[in-house]
Parts: sequence; structure tokens; C-alpha cells
Amino acid sequence: MFKFLNSLPSKLTRITSGGKLIREIDGLRFMAILPVLVQHFTERFERNTSIDFTPLASDNFISFLAARGFLGVYIFFVISGFVLGLPFAAHKFQGKKEVKIGNYFLRRVTRLEPPYVIWMTLFFLLFVFHKHVPFLTYFPHYLANITYTHALIYNEWSPFNPPTWTLEIEIQFYLLAPFLAMLFFKIKEKYLRRIFNVTIILLLVLCQQYFQFFKVPYNFTILGHLQYFLVGFLLADLYLNDWNEINPNTFFDFTGVLALCSLIYFWSWDYELFNRIMVLISLFVFFVSVFKGNYLNRFVVNRWIMAIGGMCYTIYLIHLPFAEFLILLTKKIQVSSYYAVNLFVQLGIFIPIILSISAVFYFYLERPFMNKDWPKNFYLKLKSLF
Repeated sequence: MFKFLNSLPSKLTRITSGGKLIREIDGLRFMAILPVLVQHFTERFERNTSIDFTPLASDNFISFLAARGFLGVYIFFVISGFVLGLPFAAHKFQGKKEVKIGNYFLRRVTRLEPPYVIWMTLFFLLFVFHKHVPFLTYFPHYLANITYTHALIYNEWSPFNPPTWTLEIEIQFYLLAPFLAMLFFKIKEKYLRRIFNVTIILLLVLCQQYFQFFKVPYNFTILGHLQYFLVGFLLADLYLNDWNEINPNTFFDFTGVLALCSLIYFWSWDYELFNRIMVLISLFVFFVSVFKGNYLNRFVVNRWIMAIGGMCYTIYLIHLPFAEFLILLTKKIQVSSYYAVNLFVQLGIFIPIILSISAVFYFYLERPFMNKDWPKNFYLKLKSLF
């Protein structure tokens, strides 16, 4: 058993198109998915429990921290900007192989669409049978979901897997990324290029504030979130041009912790301009600190942390339906009347279970599609059968 567990992280390692794995990015994916899990399960726990807490959950600092889980979505957006911008930037700055647009879009489809369609189909069918609702009534919602247009059409979350609205924003960025990369990375002088990037980010935030793009329906689109992806572009620029040799420095451990605390403090549902700018600054500092820190870097590149981060797509796709189901089984568990104690017990049950389930489904329903040649291999296998 120990030998199997020891080998598990290597078995779960992601397969990348270029063969190069940026370890910090998988560690950052862990930092993104964990608060999302905590927030969503905490919400289900608070809605379903019958415990009279002392003090009330609404007055509890732990509840406040758990509600900050949406910050994980912002971290995902910055990661996407970094990862998708990197090959275009590498071509411009280092003369690496040019990214063919056709191959780029094909890779996105073959990598992301199969597990997404599988899970959305399953959750749609479970929703219809469990809720006893008409199949034809919700079938248009299903079609909108699998084409990443549900929020655009209905201006609301998916009825059978609400968190997927953020994946729709990711897809919108995927469509724009090659053209934005051509614009941002075309500027040769690096300081001018970075000033241009920061200026566009600030103009976006100001426009969003003036036109209130952070409200429905605009917050369901890239219009309300593009600035986070562009922070990823800026980080990709720095990574390629300024971070050739990184000497770990404990100073960045302190800045990373400070940035994380700042994210928690300044993020709010009120979307005040100063707070939104501070969130962007904190995200940037946090990412820099992860790459340049000493202990912080050691933490995110730990093989277990990377393994969990690497399977975050599967975790994100399945965690909420499983949370809805699990809380029905655990909601009557009570350990004292203290909110924090009960929440930690619930999370101590939920997180290991969802990670274990996700690992299995990731290995069999996601990881095979990470191999860029899987369509060709599948065709050859199919051809051999006939």
C-alpha cells in the first residue's frame, strides 16, 4: 500500500503538449482549487445543517474566510493567461516554434471537450431523473452548457452544474488569446510592452467600474474578467525574459503571505474600485512570490500539491454535485455547538473523498485526453477493428 501511495503523484502527473511541466503552475492550480472546494462545501453545510451555532455562523471569522473561495477563480484566470500566452511569447522573444492557430484551437477542443461533455451529460441526466423535471424543458440548457453558451443565453448559472459559468469565460479567453498575444507581444521594447499591458489592465478596470461590467449579464462574460488573464500575460513576459535564473529568497515568502492576506481582505462582493485594483496587485505579487520564494515555492512544487493541482479540471467539474450529495449524508453529524469545529469535521470528510474520487476519474476520463495524439491513435485503433 505504501509503495502504491508513494508512486501515486507520478501516476497523476499531467501530460503536456510540449513535454515541459512548469511545476509552479500546477502548484498554483492547487492554490486555486482548494478555496473553491472550501467555499462551495461550506455554503452547502450552512444551508443544510440544523445546528444552532455559538456564535452564529454569520458572525464567525472562519465563515468569512471560507466565503473568500471565489479568489480561486481569479487565480485560475491568471494561470490561463500565463499558460496560453507563454507559447506565443516564447515565439516572439526566444524564436521558439510558431503556434499554428488551427493546431491551437484543435488542441483546446481535444483536450477539454471530451471530459466536459461526459460530465455535463451525466449531470444533466441525473438532474432530470432526480428532480423529476421534463427532459425537453431542460435539454436546451444542456445544449447551451456543452457549447459554453449557457450564461450568455440564460444570464444565469447552469441548473445542473453551476460553477461551469467560469469555464465559459475561460473558453471566451481561449478564442481571444492568440489575437491578444499578437497585440501585446508584438511590442519589442520590454518596458514599453509592460507599460502598455498595465495601462490596458487599468483602463479595463475603469471601464468596468463606469459601465458596471461586474454585474449581470456582463460578469458572465470576458468583459468582466479580462484583466486577470492579462496579468497572466504580464507574468509570462517576466518569466521568459527576466526569470532565467531564480534564486529562492525568503523575502518573497513574506510578500506571498502578505499578498494572500491582502487578497482575502480586499476582495468583496461590493466591487469597489480601490479593492478591485488591490486584488489585481495582490494576485501579481502572489504569483511572483510563488516563483521566487523559498518555502512558498517548496510548498507549491511538492509532488502531492502538484498532483492535486494537475487534476483540478476534473475536481472543478465534479465537486459541486458530489458536495450536494455528500452533505445529505453528513449534515446530521454534530461535534459541539461551535461552528468552526463542525465545519472542519465536515471538510475533513468531504475533501479527502472528493480528491480520491477525482483522482480516479482524472486518471481514466481526463488524463488520456491530455495526449495530443489521442485522436489519431483512436482513429488508428478504430480502423484496425474494421
